[in-house]
Amino acid sequence: MVRVVRRNGKSWKAPIGNAKSKRIREHRLTPREIEDLTGVGIRHPGSLTDLGYHIAEPEARKHAALNRAVQKYGKKETLRKLGELYRLDYNRPELKEKIVRDIQYVSGGKRK
Repeated sequence: MVRVVRRNGKSWKAPIGNAKSKRIREHRLTPREIEDLTGVGIRHPGSLTDLGYHIAEPEARKHAALNRAVQKYGKKETLRKLGELYRLDYNRPELKEKIVRDIQYVSGGKRK
């Protein structure tokens, strides 16, 4: 079925759609994709804690623990771990600010 549409002096034929004629392509998410979007990707909980990192510690102790983490895991993995902590504490501004400062310390001030 077709209907004629007229606008601004022009007319064209447009199909009249029903539920059967509309084919909406659905993309179903796999469980892994859902986990990536919603879950927190902490693979080894407590790995920074084992090196002496605690959010509430003074800056000097945190920096020493982060230096040990960079030596053990590398800068990229340490930043990933801090990023996951940031995601966990996103709605807690007092902790979020401390984690942001730690991320800036590890990245050399390149990340905000």
